[in-house]
Amino acid sequence: MFVFLLAALATSPVGDPPEADVAFGGRDTVRVFGPSNKGREEYPWTVAETLMSPRGDAAAVRFCWEIGKYDGCQVYLARPSGAVLELKNSNVTKLLWTEDGKYLIGAGENTVRLWNLSGGSRAAVPQPFLETGQQSVSHIRRFWLRDRDLCVAMNSEIFGPNGGYAVEQLMTTTRYALPLLKPLESVTLPVQEGQEAPCHMPRTEL
Repeated sequence: MFVFLLAALATSPVGDPPEADVAFGGRDTVRVFGPSNKGREEYPWTVAETLMSPRGDAAAVRFCWEIGKYDGCQVYLARPSGAVLELKNSNVTKLLWTEDGKYLIGAGENTVRLWNLSGGSRAAVPQPFLETGQQSVSHIRRFWLRDRDLCVAMNSEIFGPNGGYAVEQLMTTTRYALPLLKPLESVTLPVQEGQEAPCHMPRTEL
């Protein structure tokens, strides 16, 4: 046991990819290797997060790097069989499993992505309500599940047709149906510190 602990805590040689050991209950541990760190001594990939699915039959491992204001992430999907799948377009800063464990959801700067256990994916880009000619730069603050739907809250800076300085700041929450990421309802309001727009159910016509 003492030898095992020493091995687990040992520092990986410079340039080696980061590693994450995922234990699936009483089954064997699966070792997940991240991207190579060769030539990246100043901004190496490190293990940022390991998130087990509710069913315990898959785990998402997120590796990230950061230098100054720049960063990036890559997510891998591990299975009890030992299979490890690199998920495409997985530069995300947040992860969430659906309650049934069939889908993994990730959020980047302004895009939400959903993957199934085979690596197939969908994407959605929430948008604030804009006047004609306005442009926006948005940042996803958080996302969560509600009644089997997905709620995504974001803040946006609004610019006029010619750019320049932001003329307004808005907060928007969009509700999506899963697993299609079909937008159901979106609420946009002026930004209020410490607040977010509500995640409404779709309105029905009377």
